[in-house]
Amino acid sequence: MTNSFLRNGLWGSLFQDQEVARALSAKVMLDHALAFERVWAEALRDSGAVSADAGAQALAAIDGFTPDTSALARASENDGLPVPALIKALKAAATEVARPAIHTGATSQDVLDTAMVLTGLALLDLFRDRTRHLVDGLDGLSERFGSAPMMARTRMQAALPITVADRIEDWRSPLVAHLVAIETLKDALGYVQIGGPVGLRDVPDGVADRVAASLGLRLGPVWHSDRSRMLDLGHLMVKLSGTLGKMGQDIALMAQIGEVGLSGGGGSSAMPHKQNPVRAEVLVALARTVAGHQGTLGQAMVHEQERSGAGWAIEWLTLPTMLEMTGAALNNAETLLAQITRLGPPPAGPDAAT
Repeated sequence: MTNSFLRNGLWGSLFQDQEVARALSAKVMLDHALAFERVWAEALRDSGAVSADAGAQALAAIDGFTPDTSALARASENDGLPVPALIKALKAAATEVARPAIHTGATSQDVLDTAMVLTGLALLDLFRDRTRHLVDGLDGLSERFGSAPMMARTRMQAALPITVADRIEDWRSPLVAHLVAIETLKDALGYVQIGGPVGLRDVPDGVADRVAASLGLRLGPVWHSDRSRMLDLGHLMVKLSGTLGKMGQDIALMAQIGEVGLSGGGGSSAMPHKQNPVRAEVLVALARTVAGHQGTLGQAMVHEQERSGAGWAIEWLTLPTMLEMTGAALNNAETLLAQITRLGPPPAGPDAAT
C-alpha cells in the first residue's frame, strides 16, 4: 500500500484509498485464509479422507477461532509469512480428533495465493463500478460541452480543429475497453491455488474440486511458480491508471491555456491568484508510479525451482501498492470530473487564462 510518508495525515486521501486498504487489511486476508481452511476441512470430510466426526470438530474449531494478529506478526518475523503460525494456533485450538482435518495436504502458499485471488476479484468489481461511473461522468461532460470547438494538438503543437467531444472520447473509449478487460481478467484470475508442499497436488480425489467450487473459483494447473496471473492483474492496473493519467495530463495542459474551468483548484502559498489543477497532476503522478512498479512486479516471474520466497515477496511489496494507487486514481478522477465547470475556448477578457 502507499508509503508511511503519504499516510502521515498531511496529504489527505490524494494518494490512498481506504476501501482498497480495507480489502488488503489483516482482517480481510485472515477471513479469506480461514474461509480456505473451512472449505478444505469440509472437502476432506466429504471425500472420506477424514471421519465425519473429525470434520465436524474441525469446522467447529475454525468457526470459533479468533486470530491473534499480534502473535501472527511476531511469527512472521521468523517464518516470513503468517500462515504457518495461523495453522499452528488453529490446530492448538482444536481437539486432537479434529487436527487431521485442518490444513492436511495444503501449504501456506495455497492459502495466501487463494486469499489474494479472492481479494483481487473483489477489487476488480470495485474498479469496474468506479470506471462505469467515470464513463457516465464523461458522457455528461460531452453532453454539456461537446459541441464547443477546440484545437487538436499533436506533438504539443496546434494541428487541426476538433470539438470538445472528440477530446473527451479520447479519454472515454479506453475506459470502455478496460471494462471489458476487467471481466476478462476476472475470468483468468479466478483460479484456486492448490499445489500442496511441492506443487504436485497430492490430495485425496475430489478435495481440490470441492475447495474450488466452494470458494466460487476454478481448478487449473498449479501456479506456485507461474506468477502470470498476478502480473496480469498488475498490468491492468497500469492500463487503467495510465488512461486516467493521460486524461489528467490533458486537463493540466488545457488549464494552462484556459481551455478548462475548474472549481476548487489548488492554491499557492506564494501566488494567491493561482488555481492549480491538483487532481489532474495527481493522476499523472499515480499513473507513472504504477507503471514503474509493474517493472518491479515483473521480477516476481523469476521463481527458482518449485517455489521462491524472494519472488513471492516482490508481489507483496508491489501489487498491493499498485492496487491502492489505482483506486486512488479512480477516486481522484471522479473528483476532477466533478470540478469541471467549462471545456472549450477560453473566455474573452482579462480572465482568459484562469
